[in-house]
Amino acid sequence: MPDEAMDPAARDEVFAALLKQHPDAFVGAVSPMGLAVPLPDGLDIGGLRPIVGAQSALALVVTEDQKITVDAWQRALGQGLANCLIHPVAAPSELVRLHLVDMTHRYGVFLMFLTGLSGHPQGQSLEHEPIRPRLVTVHKDQVAVITSADPEIALVLGWTAAELTGTRTLDLVHPDDQQRAIASWMDMLASPQGEARRVRLRHTHRDGHPIWFEITNYNLLADPGNPRVVAEMLDISDEMAAQEALRAGEKLMRRLTETIPMGIVQIDAARRIVYQNERAARAIGAGLGDVLGDDYLRAIVPGDRPDIDAAIAAVLDAGSDVDIEYGHRGVRGLRRVRANLRSLTAESGEVTGAIICLTDVTEDVRLRDELKQRASFDALTGCRNRASTLSALGEALAGPGRTRGTAVIFIDLNDFKQVNDRYGHAAGDQLLTHVANRLRGAVRDGDVVGRFGGDEFVVICADVATVDRARRIGESLLNALGEGCLEVAGAQLLPQASIGVAWGDSGTSAPDALIARADTAMYTAKKTRTGRLALALAQ
Repeated sequence: MPDEAMDPAARDEVFAALLKQHPDAFVGAVSPMGLAVPLPDGLDIGGLRPIVGAQSALALVVTEDQKITVDAWQRALGQGLANCLIHPVAAPSELVRLHLVDMTHRYGVFLMFLTGLSGHPQGQSLEHEPIRPRLVTVHKDQVAVITSADPEIALVLGWTAAELTGTRTLDLVHPDDQQRAIASWMDMLASPQGEARRVRLRHTHRDGHPIWFEITNYNLLADPGNPRVVAEMLDISDEMAAQEALRAGEKLMRRLTETIPMGIVQIDAARRIVYQNERAARAIGAGLGDVLGDDYLRAIVPGDRPDIDAAIAAVLDAGSDVDIEYGHRGVRGLRRVRANLRSLTAESGEVTGAIICLTDVTEDVRLRDELKQRASFDALTGCRNRASTLSALGEALAGPGRTRGTAVIFIDLNDFKQVNDRYGHAAGDQLLTHVANRLRGAVRDGDVVGRFGGDEFVVICADVATVDRARRIGESLLNALGEGCLEVAGAQLLPQASIGVAWGDSGTSAPDALIARADTAMYTAKKTRTGRLALALAQ
C-alpha cells in the first residue's frame, strides 16, 4: 500500500526548513500537470535563486536521470513530498538533490528545490536542456502558406512561429521530397471536409540539417468561419535514423555476403527463402519467396537427403545448431558441400528462421581422404600399413558382437634381398606389389591384408571359428602365392615365402601376443622349410 499523503502543516514545515537550511538553493514552481510555471505572487523565497526558463524538472537533469526524476514526481503527487539524487545539466559530474514539495494548499503549485550546487556562480541562471516537443501544430491556407504555428515549433525547426507565418511550407520541404509533398497536398485537397491525409517528408532546419516529419493534414477548407488546413507535424527523425541505420547495416551485410566464398541463405520458419547471395542462388536454383523443399533439394545425393531434412528440422523446430556434409550433383558434377545451419530467434526465444552457410569442400574432402589413405595404407602395395593393421586386429578381437576367434597369418618373403641384388629395386617393388595382390585376391571381403614392413605381410581374419579353420586359411594363401608368377626382365619370378598362423579367442587374446605367436610360427616355418613355400601353426 502507498504511504499516506503528508498533511499541509507538515509540508509547510518542510518548506520552511528547506528555506532555512539551503539559502543558496535554486527554487522553481511546477503545476500539478508537471510543467514549470512562474513562481506564485506572494511567495517569499528569501535569498534562494529562482529557476528560469526550464519547462519542467526533467529539463534540469541529464537524460540518464530523467526516469529517477519521474519516479520522484510520482511519489510527490501521492505523498506530497519526495526527493532524489540527480546529475544536473548545469554540472553533469556533480551529484545533487532534487526536492519536490506539494504546496498547492497555499500557492496552488508544487515547489522544486535543487540543493548542493553551492559552487554555481552567483547571479547566473541555472542551465537546463530544453525538451524538444515531438508534435507541433501548424495552420495553413489553401495554397499551403502558414498562417499560424505553435510557439514550440522554434524548438523543432529553429524558426519562431512569427518568422514562419506567411511562409510556403513547400519551401521548408527537402528538395528530394517536394514532389511527394505536392502529390499528398493535392490528394488532401480532393478529400471530403474533415478527412486527413498523411505523408512522411523531410524538412530543412534553420541550421540546414534535415528533420523527418510524419505530417497529417486535415482538410478544413470548407469551414465557412475559418477555412484552413490543420497540419499535425510529428517528429520521426529518431525512427527514420534507426531505419536508415538498419538499411545501411543490411546493405553492408549483403555486400559482405557477396564477397565471401560461400553461399548464404536465410529462410523463415516456413522454409521460405528470405535472402540468398548470388553464390547460393546459383547452387540452389531457387528465388526469393520459394520454399526450400523437394524442388530445390533433388540435387543432393539420395543417401544424404534424410540427414539434410533432419538437420533443417532440428534447426527450425528445436533451435539447434547443425553442421553437416553432403553430396551434391550439379553442372560441375558430384561435389561435397558443408552446410552450417544456425537458428534465428525472436526476443521471446521463438525460432523465426535460420541462416545456412554453404561451402564447397570437395577439394578439402579429397585432401582429407588422401591424407587418411596415406595414414592408413602402404603407398607401394596398397595394403594397410603396420599401425592400421594392428588397429584392425584390435577391432577384430574386441569389436561388438564378436563370438568367434581371429586368425593372424604372418608372411615373410624368402631370399627377397637376392631379387633386389640381381634384378634391381624396381623389380623388388614389383614383386612386393604382386604378392600383395595375390594375398588380397585370396582372402574374404572384410579381411585385412597389411604390409608390416620390408618384405613382411600380415593378414587379419575375423570370425574364424577354430584353429583348423585358421590353418586352412594359411594354406589357401600358400596356394595363391604358388600359383602366380611375375615376369621381370624376361625372367619368371615365383614368390618364396614362409608363413606362420596363429589363432586366438575373441575377447581373451591380446593383439601383441597374437602377432608374436604368428611371428614365431613364421620363423619356425622358415627354419624347417624344404621348398619354396612353408607354413607353420602356432602352438
